[in-house]
Amino acid sequence: MQCLQCHAENREGSRFCAECGALLASACPACGFANNPNAKFCGGCGKALTATTFSSNDSGLNREPSDPERRQLTVMFCDLVGSTALAERLDPEDLRDLLAQYQDTCAGVIQRYEGHIGRYVGDGLLVYFGYPQAHEDDAQRGVRGGLDIVDAIRKLDAQITDPNVNLAVRIGIATGRVVAGDIGSGERVEERAIVGEAPNIAARLQALAEPDTVVIGASTHRLVEGLFDCDDLGPQRLKGISETVTAYRVRGQSSAPSRFEAKAARGLTSLVGREEEIGLLLKRWSEAKDGESQVVLLSGEPGTGKSRISQSFRERLQDQPHSRMLYYCSPYHQHSALYPAVDQLERGLRLDKNDTPNQKLDKLDTVLRSFGLPVTHFGAALATFLSLPASERYPPLALSPDDRKRRALEAMVAMTEAMTTQQPLLMVIEDAQWIDPSTLELITLLVDQLRLKRFLMLVTFRPEFQPPWSDYAHVT
Repeated sequence: MQCLQCHAENREGSRFCAECGALLASACPACGFANNPNAKFCGGCGKALTATTFSSNDSGLNREPSDPERRQLTVMFCDLVGSTALAERLDPEDLRDLLAQYQDTCAGVIQRYEGHIGRYVGDGLLVYFGYPQAHEDDAQRGVRGGLDIVDAIRKLDAQITDPNVNLAVRIGIATGRVVAGDIGSGERVEERAIVGEAPNIAARLQALAEPDTVVIGASTHRLVEGLFDCDDLGPQRLKGISETVTAYRVRGQSSAPSRFEAKAARGLTSLVGREEEIGLLLKRWSEAKDGESQVVLLSGEPGTGKSRISQSFRERLQDQPHSRMLYYCSPYHQHSALYPAVDQLERGLRLDKNDTPNQKLDKLDTVLRSFGLPVTHFGAALATFLSLPASERYPPLALSPDDRKRRALEAMVAMTEAMTTQQPLLMVIEDAQWIDPSTLELITLLVDQLRLKRFLMLVTFRPEFQPPWSDYAHVT
């Protein structure tokens, strides 16, 4: 094996040059072509070089082999539809560039949900959610990631002008127990590999999926039930799997804004032993109704009943006239400006996915007028955050992005204040540990400016969140 830097001959199987110490070329596992150590695709056949080949930026070179460990894992198998036909129609270099775009698009989505690409299998991807980094909601991350990959590949396909190219994916997802760790030895070691039934089921479910659809197994469905709208495909006989597996086609996200709300829709048991907390909330609500606004902070570790207390408190107020605003902070949108506020605004305006942009703008104008607020002053700024075309309805905003955000914050504060003049207002901020900076700025403005209003804000969060207004006199 010849070194690409000093051209010295080295013993077959060597990783580093014995003469100069440079990393030696990697042989493609598919065709045997000797590639540059940092190559991502084979120069001989165009296939992606998998984790079993070495590259100069592979952190695994200096990493100790990982001990095998049992994990509950959600596994995704994503496959490009019609790749064989594409290989027949396209020049190999064009095919290589296309596959790189496809893989980069998928990798971007997977990274956003903190998944791990375990292996490139031809034009397919084997992806882990829950290893090496585990989350409490890995099944949900996997399904969200699958839906977003489908959307992203559709957008990529729309950008391609070559009539010979039609990109689509099939995605299968399964959850189960696996053993994770390094497999193999020497140059053929596969790092962070998994062994178990879940990857096999995911691959078989992928084969059931129609182009641009996501199919999940029963084990995954149990973990995400209520969070996604699914079609039951019934028990399926999968090749190599002895027992039938019930499969579900995922149509999209449901209207449930959180895992707790999805569970609550299926029914909750009675709340026991929380009368002290509910009693305090009712006392603060009574004070808020008299025009002395209150902020209540409810902190606790996951699973200690914060959302359940909030739900029970809201149930106690059902017979009292009041308005509600519900902000659901999300771990998937911590970098999306004003995500919980925009989500609440869309629900408050009753925007429907089948509404035209003009119909949505009509609803926005109607609500602004009902609060006695200037439509032209606030409409364009709010429309921008609602991703609605504002230029044909409102005067153009000659404002910087920061000034547009300030205008939108001003509008949201004004709308909230207007609601308190009509009847007492309860605002619930759920899971503030995931709040984005712009929404935190909005909440701070509300805490500061609505002190003498019929207004109660309840904020739930985990201990890692430090509320910036915890020492205010009207904060409990």
